[in-house]
Amino acid sequence: MFAAIASGNPLQMSEEVPNSNGLQHTIVLSSTKPKNYSHISLFILPNVTFPLDFIATVYFKLGPNEDFRMFGYLSNEKPSAIFKVKLPNIKIGNSDDLGEIDMGDDDEDIMVPNPTDPMNGMNHNISELIIGISIEPRNEGMAKIQEWKQQQMSSRSSNSLVIARGNGMGVNTVGQLAKMYPVLTQELAGKIVQHAYNYLTGFLDANGSVSIKRFDGWWDKFKKRLANDASFLDEVTTN
Repeated sequence: MFAAIASGNPLQMSEEVPNSNGLQHTIVLSSTKPKNYSHISLFILPNVTFPLDFIATVYFKLGPNEDFRMFGYLSNEKPSAIFKVKLPNIKIGNSDDLGEIDMGDDDEDIMVPNPTDPMNGMNHNISELIIGISIEPRNEGMAKIQEWKQQQMSSRSSNSLVIARGNGMGVNTVGQLAKMYPVLTQELAGKIVQHAYNYLTGFLDANGSVSIKRFDGWWDKFKKRLANDASFLDEVTTN
């Protein structure tokens, strides 16, 4: 009923979970090439007629001993989705960064679950990812999706900037941040300005001017990307 393709790998079909009456499926990406970064396309097969009053909630886990975590859904009106999977190498004894999976209908709406449970020091890659799919009534499934989205938004809003120093004082304003970390603050400001410059130079007119609407568009996209993954600023360079 379902299939997935990890970038650079062959198509893999879903298998029904025994005793689930066809309502639960799994796709194990064990035959993919080991990778720490990849994109996965998940979709309902073309010859499948998916019922209008049901959706397929989608989950993932990075090994058989872990719990499934929700990261989206498929339905009759949304028969496919692309997931960005980012799985860093986990060194022995280090479980601070467990990777992430992004799912979005488009570039403007991306949800980012950030797992926080230890992985017992294992090195994970895309070939160990297991996708779980559960077919359930639309009302029940969408209620789960809405709850999941609210949890994501709550998690993001709670991750406000608080940097502690040895004296126990926190940083909660940009002025305090600049005072305590002047070099990093200057570098951050430079990265932001350079990112804006790189974007806006693509819209210069014959007089070397840019519409303020272009700047507004850059700012909206910049804030969304910053909320999803601020590490993209490390890659900003001078053109």
